[in-house]
Amino acid sequence: MASELTELLLAARRSGVAVDPLDPALVPASAEAAYAVQNEIVAALGPVGAWKVTPKPADGPCFAAPILKSGVYQSGAVLKTADLPGIGIEVEVAVTIGQDLPGKPGGYGPDDIKAALASIHIAIEVLATRYKDRKAAPQLAGIADLQSSGAVIVGPPVPASSLPEFGQQAMALFYDGTEIKTTAGNADTDNVLAALVWLADHATARGLKLTAGTVVITGARIGPADVSAKLISAEAPGLGRVAFNLV
Repeated sequence: MASELTELLLAARRSGVAVDPLDPALVPASAEAAYAVQNEIVAALGPVGAWKVTPKPADGPCFAAPILKSGVYQSGAVLKTADLPGIGIEVEVAVTIGQDLPGKPGGYGPDDIKAALASIHIAIEVLATRYKDRKAAPQLAGIADLQSSGAVIVGPPVPASSLPEFGQQAMALFYDGTEIKTTAGNADTDNVLAALVWLADHATARGLKLTAGTVVITGARIGPADVSAKLISAEAPGLGRVAFNLV
């Protein structure tokens, strides 16, 4: 039987009416409890088409969430603002997994992940919330809500045979053709691989193993940014351009 928070989040997705107020007693007490809610949402609305994972901290685990296949788009997509309450924009590096990762005794290592990557991409994550205010929701409540994922728009594939140094990966975000935000770099390639190692083992432990074709976005390099445009695009040297329209 699904938890009460799961039922509220599913009802909000189906009706478009936010969970408001959120009873503090329903906020997950731990990351594990939040992930259990995620799994219940996926069981009701899946399948999974992508994952999001945070950069690997010096100590402790990452945070992660599956992204529903219905929320994964290619560049040029048209999305409805009404379907994305509390909308926000992040620009990220994404990877596409090229082979199933069913689990490995002792866990995966960076070389395993490098060998499993098919391509890298520039991507835009569109944040959305099932709560009244995404920014005010408790962290663990946000994680339960598939980590505030609304959609991901994936840019053109770049072969992953030679990974660039992501620590110096420049990126820019544009609204209606006007540059809004830039970055000269963020989490480096070793950190990205460490986060993907963690995710591969984490997803396996949750019964949601990473499979060939799964896209993984690896943490915001620009954003979250509020939206004030119809055409949202991002560019990155070596990774190309990704764009989508809001209506």
